[in-house]
Amino acid sequence: MLRLRRRHRGYLIVLTVEIAILLLLPLAQAVSWLLSFLMISLCSVLIAYVSRYSTLRRTRPLVYGLGAVAVGMEIIWKWALYFDPATGLWLTLPHVIAWLMFLMLALVRKVKSLVREPYVTTSVVMGAASGYLLVGIAGGVLLNAVSVLSPSTFALPVVPQAAAGLTPDGQVQHAVLGQLANAPALMAASFNLLTTVGSSVANPIDVLGQVSITIITVSGQLYVAILIALILGRFHKRR
Repeated sequence: MLRLRRRHRGYLIVLTVEIAILLLLPLAQAVSWLLSFLMISLCSVLIAYVSRYSTLRRTRPLVYGLGAVAVGMEIIWKWALYFDPATGLWLTLPHVIAWLMFLMLALVRKVKSLVREPYVTTSVVMGAASGYLLVGIAGGVLLNAVSVLSPSTFALPVVPQAAAGLTPDGQVQHAVLGQLANAPALMAASFNLLTTVGSSVANPIDVLGQVSITIITVSGQLYVAILIALILGRFHKRR
């Protein structure tokens, strides 16, 4: 019973952190390190308050391992983009893969845990809502990776231009820092796409951007459909 209460408290804490990420995106556009700090906080909360007290024990070590890799890649990637942009660009793909693997595993475990809950309480409903927002956060990670790898993909509010008089390395660093300034805007656009509202920021001009947007929109609808189907299926099985 104590484990159940702690898990339900974890659902509420995760939802609170996700809402904080959404509300603090305007501030994160001015404070470059804030978004990374919020992502690391979300990872810590998912591990400490949800995975730790989950009934799913087989994949728990995998969650811990992927969470540590995601946090480590976030720190290394952000450091490299500031001090060695070429290495930072090379690390973008491993960085996004690490985060997406962790977030998707956490999401799958959360859905399985929600289906196994003995009662549908307010905390369980909040847990389902936090899973939905987790899809949006994963989409934001994907859009930011696409933006760094292909700067001309999206119509961003801050368009990085190569500064005159800089060396080629300096121009690369200037462009990369400009892309990082747009990270909160792309994260917000991901939530808009998740709810099928659409976003003028995420208006891709190439196939890579269009595929990324489609993945986010479809994933949000699939999450709702799969979660409802599993809950109804379990209810029918009980009857």
